[in-house]
Amino acid sequence: MKRSYLCALLLSLIFVVSLAAQTQTRFIWSSSNYQVFTDSSEIRSLEISQKTEAALDLFNTLFHFDSKALPGKLKVRVFAKKDDYNLYLQRLISETRSDFVFVSYSDPSRNELVGFEREEDFDASLIHYGFIQYLNAYIPAAPLWLEEGMAAYLESSIFNPDTNSYIWQPNLIWLDSLKNIFSNPEFSLSDLWRIDMAAAQNSIDTFYPAAWGLIHFLMNSEDKRHNRILWDSISALDQNLNLSENSALVIEKAFWIAEDDLEQAFRHYILSLKTFNDWIKEGVEFYSSKDMEQASSSFKRALALRSDNYIPHYYLGLISYELKNYPQAHSYYGQALGKGIDPALVNYALGVNAFADKDYDSAEQYLIKSKALDTDLYGEKAQALIKRIEFLK
Repeated sequence: MKRSYLCALLLSLIFVVSLAAQTQTRFIWSSSNYQVFTDSSEIRSLEISQKTEAALDLFNTLFHFDSKALPGKLKVRVFAKKDDYNLYLQRLISETRSDFVFVSYSDPSRNELVGFEREEDFDASLIHYGFIQYLNAYIPAAPLWLEEGMAAYLESSIFNPDTNSYIWQPNLIWLDSLKNIFSNPEFSLSDLWRIDMAAAQNSIDTFYPAAWGLIHFLMNSEDKRHNRILWDSISALDQNLNLSENSALVIEKAFWIAEDDLEQAFRHYILSLKTFNDWIKEGVEFYSSKDMEQASSSFKRALALRSDNYIPHYYLGLISYELKNYPQAHSYYGQALGKGIDPALVNYALGVNAFADKDYDSAEQYLIKSKALDTDLYGEKAQALIKRIEFLK
């Protein structure tokens, strides 16, 4: 998610934005800390405001800023259609963006987060750019590695509508890129700590993975000294300093571990991390070699990263079947069925599992369904097992 952080400083431009807002986003919902504008419905404004408040709670679990110190309610404007979003930005900055954008004015009370509806990554953008808006409200010129790294670190959080809260999930999309960056001898943490806007934009492919990685390391390292660096960095921020001054102050106050030692620990930690695909690949290899204990461990680690993916559920079902834990296998297969797996495949697996558990009625139902869903692939195998069931009955 590339940085879209714009400054609109002309008073005449502010008037144009205000006029456009009145005509294009007429549905407004005000919550404790946000004012949400949409062009779709008041209900949608309410729904987004609930998410922005939940995101603010997530941010405050880390930064503990006083909401009473905000310059006013934070403004969020969301368009139902990308074309209307484009038109709004064209009036504002004479260009468009592919993602949300935080617009900053000389008058902080006019700052706003602007976005558009889409099925995928809406919440990720709302959190990412919402965090930039949040941090800017308190610290207008925070170090870029801290601002963008934390935004990337938080953006995969999942909204729980039952509790109106976000639950943090690891965002490992940058992991492989960062591992590749480590092969570049010119990379150094000290450059990242001091980076300015121009340098970040010129090295965008390096900056984002490194900023995310540094935050992930400082947040999750088992060495408490590393965790302390992040908390000291946040404590050192000064709202009256510019980017260069804040960066220098954070380095002075927070980075008290020798740079070489910290960089070595950082590299070691990142290189030890595995992505979802890494765990799946490892699990399949263990499963193929009949090491069910290690396979189960790998697939459970994959599941912790991507609970929405059917692959770990399916393989954990296969492992449970091999271990003759048929009720557990049934549970895992059932969970896979709701997450996009081929229904013919999983119904056949459920049928085989029920047959092994001597639940012949259920086995026959699953096998009949599997055969109906994909006769070419499962018809013959399913029918052979159905005949055995009929004989046993």
